[in-house]
Amino acid sequence: QYRNAKFLQNYSMLNITGFVKIAKKFDQVVPMQAGKYKSALEARNMMNDAQDVEILSAKYETYYANWFCEGDKRAAKVQMLSKRGDGLELDWSQLQLGYRMGMCAVLAIWVCWDCIWGLVGNGYSTIGSRAAFPIFRACGGLLLLQWFWGCSVFIWTRYRVNYIFLFDLIPSTVSTPFNIFTQAVNNTLIFMLLMLLYYKSGAQG
Repeated sequence: QYRNAKFLQNYSMLNITGFVKIAKKFDQVVPMQAGKYKSALEARNMMNDAQDVEILSAKYETYYANWFCEGDKRAAKVQMLSKRGDGLELDWSQLQLGYRMGMCAVLAIWVCWDCIWGLVGNGYSTIGSRAAFPIFRACGGLLLLQWFWGCSVFIWTRYRVNYIFLFDLIPSTVSTPFNIFTQAVNNTLIFMLLMLLYYKSGAQG
């Protein structure tokens, strides 16, 4: 609610600024009626200068600061202005991502177990000895590259490094760290499932 109140306040001030500019332009274009809106500009009573919203925002800040921030309004503003999903706040998308990452970890352990146990227990590797292993290995390298890119973007974003400017990237095509990790998890799930299906189905290299 606090974020919505601040957005409404900014929207009101934006409308006031637009009206002032329109009135000044009107005086220049139509000098015969210059000053027609002068009284409204001087009174500054348009939308009450967003004072009602400002008072509401101040109440939110006071209440939140007294309850959670030991009276520190600055800390209260920072916490209430945080976007959904910032910090340690949990939402359904993060829960789903964590669930899929857990599935990826289980499948990765399964693949590693199949490789190691086949080599130790039976003297041969059930996965590494197949002819298609180099293809899976190459795809795994690409997946690792995607994971590393997601980690790099997360660190750069966390510490406010303007990597978009440094690498001369197009901002509209750059994904957020969360979207990169989501895509990496989905690709990893498909990769692990295909690998296990191929080798467990008894395909011969």
